[in-house]
Amino acid sequence: MPPILSACLVMYRCEDEIDVALRCIQNADLEVSVFLSDNSPEELTAERLKWAFPGVVVIPQDKNVGISRAHNSILPQLQSKYHLMLDTGVSFHPSLLRRMIAYMEAHPNIAVLSPRFFNEAGEELFFPRKQLSIRYLAGSALSGFGGFFLRWQHEYTMADQNVEMPVPIDTAPIHFMLIRTEVFRNLNGFDPRFFRLQEDADLCRSIRDNRLGSIVYHPEMQVILRQEAKSNLLFANHVHSFKTVARYFIKWGITW
Repeated sequence: MPPILSACLVMYRCEDEIDVALRCIQNADLEVSVFLSDNSPEELTAERLKWAFPGVVVIPQDKNVGISRAHNSILPQLQSKYHLMLDTGVSFHPSLLRRMIAYMEAHPNIAVLSPRFFNEAGEELFFPRKQLSIRYLAGSALSGFGGFFLRWQHEYTMADQNVEMPVPIDTAPIHFMLIRTEVFRNLNGFDPRFFRLQEDADLCRSIRDNRLGSIVYHPEMQVILRQEAKSNLLFANHVHSFKTVARYFIKWGITW
């Protein structure tokens, strides 16, 4: 029987950064099928990892095909019940994966389960959890001015709420997204038109609109995202990618 859980990490010039995440999976108290989708075939990192972490399956890409296509490339090989997409800069406790799966097993209506993020200093990291809109986009870009911009950003990331219990959310960040494999397969994965940004918001919107299940944030499930990894992923930097944001609004419509 295949493991109940599979996991995919997208490699792109990550060098030794990925080792921590793979070690966390290796130390987890359940078996995981691990896939590495290699978006930097000109490097030798994948060859090193084959030796350092026996059992991982490397899916080489011809070039950097983007986050969405890289994750989608492993769909034909997935035999698990649950699938984890995580960033190479993430680390977590060995019991986390088992606890998250147990929670989803107890709540079959959940399609995606999202954890709470911290940096290495123990500070909480707030990612978008509401549906993308014009005001939330402005809030993320201009939060440094304070006032209603900062308030909009806090609403968008739910930083203005003291969430102590699992709650439904609109969007789960791709940095650590646990999804039912059947749901991921039913949608044919991510929309490949989203190269690197908004692919998680788009996937979650598809899940909700197709009524495939709930997207839930669980504050007791916690992971660490290293700051150097996070610095390239902050949504405040994403708003400058006009084409990606425009593509999202063209597909789903503009909301204030």
